[in-house]
Amino acid sequence: MPQIVSIKDNRSLSPSEVARGRAICEEARASVLERPEYIRRHAVDPRFALPDANWSYDAPNEFVQLFRRVCDADARTLEHLRGLSQVFTGYNIYEVCNARGLSVANLPLTDALDATTRDHLEKQNGPQLVLWQHVTQGIPRRFIFSPARLLGEVGHDVDGVVVNSDTCTYQERVNLIYASGIGDWIDRTIEATGTVRICEIGGGYGALCSWFKQAFPEATYTIVDLPESLLFSRLYVSLTRPDLSTSAGLAEVPHGVRFVPNYMAGQLAQPFDLVINTLSMSEMSEYQVRRYLALMKTVWLKDGGLFFEQNMDNRPIGLQCAEAIIGEEFPEQRSLRSHASILREGSPNVWSLAPIRLTGKRIEPESAPVAVQLAAAGGWKRLAGSLWSAVPRRLQRPKRTAA
Repeated sequence: MPQIVSIKDNRSLSPSEVARGRAICEEARASVLERPEYIRRHAVDPRFALPDANWSYDAPNEFVQLFRRVCDADARTLEHLRGLSQVFTGYNIYEVCNARGLSVANLPLTDALDATTRDHLEKQNGPQLVLWQHVTQGIPRRFIFSPARLLGEVGHDVDGVVVNSDTCTYQERVNLIYASGIGDWIDRTIEATGTVRICEIGGGYGALCSWFKQAFPEATYTIVDLPESLLFSRLYVSLTRPDLSTSAGLAEVPHGVRFVPNYMAGQLAQPFDLVINTLSMSEMSEYQVRRYLALMKTVWLKDGGLFFEQNMDNRPIGLQCAEAIIGEEFPEQRSLRSHASILREGSPNVWSLAPIRLTGKRIEPESAPVAVQLAAAGGWKRLAGSLWSAVPRRLQRPKRTAA
């Protein structure tokens, strides 16, 4: 059986890392405080720049409370950043369940949390192990998402990868990059130009950016997001990847990562090769979605770059269907549904203003989803022996024996 990775198995932050985190928190606080004046001075439309729809200060979410809590920059809070990131993933990694109805804004970060998390992982994380085994079949190691064992990451250790629901979610997106041929296209772009310019609209807690910079070190990466959200992605990327050059604001960092508050998006005047959005466009207002699409059409992708997005149809809950809106604006679309036999996180597409030339590849055996469905329906202990035995031996970590 794989070993549990608990909170206490994470490396503690050093004093210099805590100081770095606190500087980032002060930077984020200043970015929020400066927003009204920047909007006024640059005549930015507040309907685009201010949090709206699912991210509105009036909406029933806790991301503002979490922003304020993390901004206090208590060392213990920083060391539990991943457990405080459920607002971006919809999953509570400490309770090991869907985050609906759960709040972590006031979560007590006591020593007892580690013991309860271990118990939840033992009883409830089995289906994620089976799902991860399925979605990584046939995937090269370069395209395996492996979260850092830092900032309160928890799960099971499988071949050095900390596996939990979020690991599976991001692996789905990486699989789409691989199977669609976007990964090969990025390699060709880097070979031709020395870099690939990527812009991610809504970077979550920074996981996808972290993977991209591991798989494509030459990438020049930009995250555009609400400053409240940038706090999380900037902390995660900066503390888990201290080797990367980073900046906040409009100054580009060649081969590094810059974090741009969304109210500065209109000032990003250079083109990108690839723009990414996962999940958040369907949580914006329609006006905000169309403003981003206008920026892509007139500046960011006007030279024929690609727009990769994966979004839910949120119309049943009073929000947007990003795919329907984008289809009205972009002439070229390629659905990526056929590149995955399981899709948990919405409909994936590639869009462009020019013909899309990607060579896709088929992965995942058709029979595997049956095992995944069985795992999701049953208890981990009851299914562990039969299902874990199906995991290839190359992915099974040997049991430890007493000396």
